Amino acid sequence: MSKASKIVIGTIVGLLVLVGGAYVASYFVAGNQVPAQASADGVAIGGLSPEQARQKLETELSPKLNEPITLNAGSVSTDLVPAESGLGFDYDATVRAAGGGHSWNPADIYETLTGGQAVEVVRTVDDEALRSAVEAKAPEFAVDGVDATVKLEGGKVVRTDATDARAMNVEETTATAKAAFEEGKGNVDVSVDTTPPAVTNAMVDDVVTNFVDPLLSGPVVLTHGEDRMEIAPGSLAEAATLQVQGDKIVGSLDTAALFEQTEEARRGLNLTSAKSASFKFENGKVVTIPSTPGQTLTEEAFAASVEKAATATGDARTTPVELEVEEPEFTTEQATAMGEFVVVGEYTTQYPHAAYRNTNLGRAASSVNGTVLMPGDIFSLNDTLGRRTAANGYVDGYVINQGRLVKESGGGISQSATTLFNAAFFAGFKDIEHKPHSLYFERYPAGREATVYYGSLDLRFQNDTEFPAIIQGYVNNSSSGKRGSITFKIWSKPTYDLGKNDKGGVAQATSTALKKSGYYTGQDRIIKGDPKCEAQAPIQGFTVNWERLFHKNGAVVKREPFTWKYNAGDRIICQP
Repeated sequence: MSKASKIVIGTIVGLLVLVGGAYVASYFVAGNQVPAQASADGVAIGGLSPEQARQKLETELSPKLNEPITLNAGSVSTDLVPAESGLGFDYDATVRAAGGGHSWNPADIYETLTGGQAVEVVRTVDDEALRSAVEAKAPEFAVDGVDATVKLEGGKVVRTDATDARAMNVEETTATAKAAFEEGKGNVDVSVDTTPPAVTNAMVDDVVTNFVDPLLSGPVVLTHGEDRMEIAPGSLAEAATLQVQGDKIVGSLDTAALFEQTEEARRGLNLTSAKSASFKFENGKVVTIPSTPGQTLTEEAFAASVEKAATATGDARTTPVELEVEEPEFTTEQATAMGEFVVVGEYTTQYPHAAYRNTNLGRAASSVNGTVLMPGDIFSLNDTLGRRTAANGYVDGYVINQGRLVKESGGGISQSATTLFNAAFFAGFKDIEHKPHSLYFERYPAGREATVYYGSLDLRFQNDTEFPAIIQGYVNNSSSGKRGSITFKIWSKPTYDLGKNDKGGVAQATSTALKKSGYYTGQDRIIKGDPKCEAQAPIQGFTVNWERLFHKNGAVVKREPFTWKYNAGDRIICQP
């Protein structure tokens, strides 16, 4: 090798050594530093070692993890703290992204010495922790749904609107929060799911349009020929019910209640009522009054017509009703099949001549005459006679009041009660209510008599047989020197053997002897200065017992005991 060649080679080697030395020097100066111009989220970290850069980033950026992220939905908002929600910063990764770290790459060494740029801090998300944090905020955005309501009050519609239920969509909101954090945003729009309530405004609209509005649009008119009845909208509203059924509100009418409430209005249809066969006296015999069918509007037919018209409009709110024939309870055929009526019980009592007796007893007999008692019917003398007033045809006569004879309108009427009681007694009818006089009068059978006083004492008995009965009553008026009499006869079909009463009249039941015992007397009473005082002879008191006997095929098949205790009547002495 020539000397010149050696010089050249030496020069080259020298240069290489010089460059290599400079390169090594540069590495030791910048090879483990963050580029001079580097920063992360505004924090300058250029020229620092990676560890120094990391510490600086953590010191200056970690407070941001306590700055809340706001979750918003309408007027509701709440805060989510990143540090408590699985959100964080990766400072090491951020330093590396900024160019920090050992490198022999000449370009990296050059960049470290002369360059660098701003980078975003590397963010970390613990998905499960974030979801849990978001879910914990969900109740703050929850809104319960409210059903729409509708009802009828005072004939008007009262309604309230529905409110949808609202609930956070946790999955979507978590994803949005994650994206917002990764993008460095501080606000998150919460995803909200809405659920309509069980009863919606649309359901209310539907029932109001198709049921309530027609219902209240006017009266429902039911017709029968030219006759008619009206049901006012207010009455329809009171009978209306609105109920949720599935996805609908269904309107209905309580037609049973409406049928009951419109009883008076139904009279406008002028329906004829069925009349059972009955009986009357004609030419001394009981003859049949034929039954007649009637018309009836059944609850079912009423409901069908009302329901049809109630939700219609205009002329369709007027509709005819279908009537059914109402058969009488007791038909002509049943009456005539009984055959001829006979007397099953009768009784006659006499009275001394007194004009008031002729009037009052005659009025009572005519009022009772022709009364029909169907099986099970209960007869009331007070109901039949009414008040014994002058306007009702009665005159003043004697009555017993607190052990004394005094004059009142309708006096002597108790003789009709006694006579009728005995007729019913011997007919075998059930004794419901009777009260003998407090004082005994010899013209009546002891104990087997009755008194009445309107409003307090009544004579009532029941036709407890299976056959209808009719009562015949009449008087033979008294005159001067001639006694009068009142007679009642009960006509029917016999249930027991017919016999004779103690006066020889027809009887379906008989009476044992009237056994008197325990006699006692009253006292003398002097009444002074009473212009209405009536002198009275003493009347003996005693107890009487007897039985009513029923016979079948000649044998006694039933016994009914009776007893009564008479008061002793004081002797009344009137003095001026």
